[in-house]
Amino acid sequence: MKIVETIQKRHSVRTYTGEALRDEHIAQIEEHISRLKTPFGMKARVVLASINSGGTAVKLGTYGLVKGASNYLVLICEKDPFSETAGAYLFEQIILFCTSLDLGTCWIGGTFNRSDFKKQISIEANEQIRVISPVGYASTQKRFVEKYIVQSDKKHASRKGFGELFFDNNFKNPLTKGTSGRFLTPLEMVRLAPSANNKQEWRVLLDEGYLHFYKKPYPMFDTIDMGIALCHFELTCKELGMAGQYERLANYPENDKLKYVISWVIDNEKEAYGI
Repeated sequence: MKIVETIQKRHSVRTYTGEALRDEHIAQIEEHISRLKTPFGMKARVVLASINSGGTAVKLGTYGLVKGASNYLVLICEKDPFSETAGAYLFEQIILFCTSLDLGTCWIGGTFNRSDFKKQISIEANEQIRVISPVGYASTQKRFVEKYIVQSDKKHASRKGFGELFFDNNFKNPLTKGTSGRFLTPLEMVRLAPSANNKQEWRVLLDEGYLHFYKKPYPMFDTIDMGIALCHFELTCKELGMAGQYERLANYPENDKLKYVISWVIDNEKEAYGI
């Protein structure tokens, strides 16, 4: 799949046809899940669940936000903030893959019944179900609740400006599209990343040889939102042949209002030789 096109194509789908995933799609998704590794050396896993298990219908409550979905992706993380970030990175990779298959998805973090999912999925003592997403065939008929969510809150269709999210050398100097150079597209894909209530509480500082990623504390979902943003950035860099890797540095520019998460270390030598 083409990452940039897929990121731009992805959108939340809340109403489905009710048709269970066809066998070929189940096989493709499960094969893709099996090939992925959780980043940053952390532990997390994704399970594809069905509302029908052994011939018995299982209610997977989403409190009216989702209708007609027969299958769900479930993210299971260790009870650790950075494990949640790594898990969200992993989960977004699978969301994008499903988007490339023309399947609908929708990130859901707080409005679902975790006990329903625990009936199907074995959870260890140090694990938690962090987020879910329906996955299936989008209905052409939109419900009133779905129209209301999109139309009544314009935040869901908007994004913060480039200079509000990205900075050049210091946090007093906004990075612009004109001054971002080769990082324009990777950062634009970060800007398009979904986040809880579209808060976009991550910030990026372009420093010499580095891009430092920070977050504004946002209870419950800041760790998840950061993982999605990190996924978009790295996958886009790889697609564009821009070499580098994530590292958690001991020394980094500090900011009283932001919490440091990780840095992208630019590998100019590998880029020069096309490695």
